Parts: sequence; structure tokens; C-alpha cells
Amino acid sequence: MKKINLIHIILFLLSFSAYSQVNFNAELSKSTLGLNERVKIEFSVDKDGDNFIPPKFENFRIVGGPSQSIRNSWVNGKRSFSKTYAYFLSPIKKGVFQIGQASIEVDGDIYKTLPVKVTVTSAVDKPTNPNDPNYLADKNIHLVAELSNKNPFLNEAISVTYKLYVSSDTGVDNWRELEAPRYADFWSNNIDITSLNVQNGTYKGEPYRYVVLRKTLLYPQKTGKLKIEPLTLDVSVQVPSNRRDFFGNLISSSVSKTVSAGSSLINVRPLPIDGKPKDFSGAVGDFNFEIKSNKNKLIIDEAFQLNVIVSGRGNFNLYDDPKIALPNSLEVYEPEKISDISVRVTGIRGKVNNEYTVVPNRPGKYIVPETKFSFFNPELAEYKTIYSDPIYIDVEGNFNERDNDESNNENNNNVNKIQLTKNQFSSFKTKTVFSEIDNYIFLNSKKYWVLLIIPFVLCIIILLISKIFHNYKFRKIDQIELSRKLSYKLLDDSRQFIGDKEKFYESIDRALSTYLKSKLNIKNSDFKNEEIKKKLETLGINKNAIILLFQVFENCQLARYTPLNINEMSDDFEKAKLFIEKAEKIKK
Repeated sequence: MKKINLIHIILFLLSFSAYSQVNFNAELSKSTLGLNERVKIEFSVDKDGDNFIPPKFENFRIVGGPSQSIRNSWVNGKRSFSKTYAYFLSPIKKGVFQIGQASIEVDGDIYKTLPVKVTVTSAVDKPTNPNDPNYLADKNIHLVAELSNKNPFLNEAISVTYKLYVSSDTGVDNWRELEAPRYADFWSNNIDITSLNVQNGTYKGEPYRYVVLRKTLLYPQKTGKLKIEPLTLDVSVQVPSNRRDFFGNLISSSVSKTVSAGSSLINVRPLPIDGKPKDFSGAVGDFNFEIKSNKNKLIIDEAFQLNVIVSGRGNFNLYDDPKIALPNSLEVYEPEKISDISVRVTGIRGKVNNEYTVVPNRPGKYIVPETKFSFFNPELAEYKTIYSDPIYIDVEGNFNERDNDESNNENNNNVNKIQLTKNQFSSFKTKTVFSEIDNYIFLNSKKYWVLLIIPFVLCIIILLISKIFHNYKFRKIDQIELSRKLSYKLLDDSRQFIGDKEKFYESIDRALSTYLKSKLNIKNSDFKNEEIKKKLETLGINKNAIILLFQVFENCQLARYTPLNINEMSDDFEKAKLFIEKAEKIKK
């Protein structure tokens, strides 16, 4: 009998141990692929964990991910949970490779996956089936680099604009930069794009929608044929299929595609030798030049400023500043360079002011002579030389008296003795004279009562201020709590909108924005991705939770132009809910 009870206890403990075991697995979409194909790898755990660390993915390039999804359901009272981290990989070379172990922390314990093997063969033929999603993605999405000028002069401004063209029946979820363009032998400056606006246009005569992803201003620093390395993106594309859902709507298929703008060649022409001025220092563009003085009349040893100003459009800071020639009697200090320029697609515009401080050592009339500035105008293909107007400076003072004073101070041996006489200080009063003052009574005077009342008035003011501050503090706390309650309500309301794309993502966006503004105390003017990410990391919120947040925000922005199905809306709802739950665990 005792043996039977012992067996039951052992079986119960084994079953409990098996039930509580954490399963953490790595699964490949396929174990053999061509060099021009991709493989999807998923790391799944059946319990909620943190601190996920992926393997190094040697011999592979990450072209998509990490994307995180969560499944949480109850069937017949039994809970089923799964968290998955997915990556899309592109092989670098042929061979048999091993993807190492990933790790995750669950309830304080570390779990690891088993390594998996992948066989990479030679490139395979791409599908030509017009119903294949990969074939449709190849035909319906294009990345183009547009150059403003392919045959510029040395140091002439050109711009390169990267546009992503998408056909009208194709959607784009998001994109990720795989390779940034490189501009060897160019001076480059990226132009900020504040928002991504979808516009209508044509590509090879066909109507397309496009969005401008990047703009860069370039100044070639070398002549001859120069190469611009391409921009490469990994894009998640939604393409229509022949399948329809229960209501008769077309079902879209999601595929990942790598697009490249391709390399660009630019033929840079040298500047002409004929007509080149001797003082030419490399300025290319269209400039104005002037010299100004803040004073035209002053006394000896008084400083004045000379402003040497170059303005217009061109390669500022890539040429030598013009120099001015002044007499030796004018002491000139190193200039302060003040730049007021802006970078645009057409080039750099603005002005550069070299402000010199000048001090005259002798009186007289001085001339700041006309100074010339030479530049090359690429639009006219000719050199130009412009001159500043001469400036006349009138310095007053007695140089001889000043020189005699200095020589007397230096010759200490010839100083005469000072002779004191009896009446030498007779002009100064040396005797004190006292005068009577009226009797003054402080008690019951005006000053007495003012000084007596002031402390009571100050106490009343302090009490009023503290009360107002106290009420403001609690009112602010109430406002924060109301904002959080509103965000929870909007999140709950968005559940019923699943299936209605516009209303759902509008509600999700409002819920997350309202929550972040109250949680992080962010104003509308500071509500930017960089600021939000910085404050979330400062609070100590997990990086995976931050990734979930920005994935939902990206889908909110792209929902207007991208077909999304009910499953994706449900995933975004769970991501938003999970982010708020994780953020609420961390107190300010």
C-alpha cells in the first residue's frame, strides 16, 4: 500500500514538472535555400520572458526583423501562450552553416535553443508565375536614385534624391535600411525630411505612388568619373492574390523584398584654366562680397570692427576666406567667423562674416583699400571677380604727448624729488566741522509701523502661494490620472473597431499618444520618436517593449496606404496592450 502511494506521489511530481517545463525552440521556414533566396527563423517560447538574445547569424545578413508576436488564448479553461521573435535572413555565400543558440530569461532562469543547420546552394531561378507574390513584388515596387546633374564642375552643388515607387494595387508595411549610400570623393550633407508624404507620379510611363526617403547635397572634390554606392532597403510588401475572403474581398499576401537604387556614375569636369584669376581660392557658385566698418571716426587706441562678408549660394567653407591689407599702424586681431547658412537641395545658401577687431596705434586718416574676391560661376561657366568699396577711417589724438608720457614713465633715474610746501594742500579741507541734527523719535513713526506690518503681510503671501501650489499639484496629478483613464478607454474602444482599418488605427494612435504624453510628461511640440525613445529608455522600459510601440506607430502611419487584415490588427492591439502593461510596471 505504501509502495502504491509512493508511486502516485512520484507520478504526480513528474507530471507537475512536465507541466511547468519551459519550451524554447528555433524553427526554420526551410533548411535548404538558394544564394538569392531568404529564410525565416522563429524563436518561440511558451512562457512570457525577457532579455531575449539572438545568435550572431554568421554568414547571413539580417534583412528583416526582429519582429515580435504574442499569442494568448483560452480553450476549455486552459491557457495557451506563445511569444515569437522572427528574423528574415539572406545568405552571404554558399555552404552548410550552423545558426547558433538564442537565449531568453524566464522567471529568473536562462533557457537556450538548440543550434540549427542551413544549406545554401547556388542561386535559383526566380519565379515567373504572375500569380506568385514574389514575382508581383518585383514588378510593382522600385527604388530610384535621381541626380540633379550628372556632369557637374568640380565643387559644383548637385543633389541625389531617393524615391520608393509603389504601384496602386500594392501596399508597403515598413522598410529597413540594409546598406547606406557612400559618397567617396564628395563633401556630403543629408537634408532632413520632416515627414514622409505619399505623392502620385509615373515610373517608366506607368502611374505609381511614391515617397521621398532621403535627400543628400553633394559637392564633388575630385574630377573624373565618380561612383555613388547604392541605397539598399528591405521592404515588407503587401501584394494582392487571386484568393478572396468570406465577404468576397481580395486577400493580400505579405512578402519581404530587397530593393536597391543601383550605383550611379557622375562625370566631374575640371574648372577651366583660361581666365582663372591669380587670387582664385576655390569658390564655386554665385556670390556677393562687401566689407563694412562699425566706425569711421574714432580716437587713438579705440577699437573698431571690420566685417568681411561673403554671401550668396555656393560651396561655403570649401575655399579660403578673402584677406584684407591694412597699414602697420593698425593692429589687427584674428577674426571671429560667424556663419549663417542653410543646406538646401539646390545648394548651400546664406552668408559668412569674418569679423576683425582693429586698434589704431597712431592718429591719422586711414584707408581700408578695395579688396577683390574671385569665384567660378558654373551656370555661366566663367570666372568672376568682384570688389568691395574702400572705407575711410579718421583717427584723432595727440601722438607726441602720448609718446612723451611713455618715455617719462620708463626713465625712472631722471625723476625729480617731490618738494612739499606749507600751502601745497591748502585747497583741501583738513578740518572737520560738526553740525547739529534734529531730534528723531523712531517709536510710533511711519517707519516703525511699516517694519512692524511687513512680516505679517509676508506670512499671508507665503500661505496663499503654498495653497495655490498645493492645489495646482493635485490638479496636475488628477489631470495625469484622467489622461491615463482616457488612454485605457480608447484602447478598449479600439478592440471593437478591429476590421475597420481607419477607425481602429485612429483609436490605437490616440490611445498610445495620450498615454505617452501623461506617462512621460511630453508636450505636443516635443512628441517625436527620438524624444519618446530617450525618455522610455531613461525610465528603464525594456527595449523589446519599445520596439513593439514603434511597430504599432508605423502601422498607424501606413494604414492609409496599406491593406491590412484582421489578424494584423489583432496583433497590433495585443502589442499596444502589452506595451502599456509593461510600462505601468515601472513607476516614475
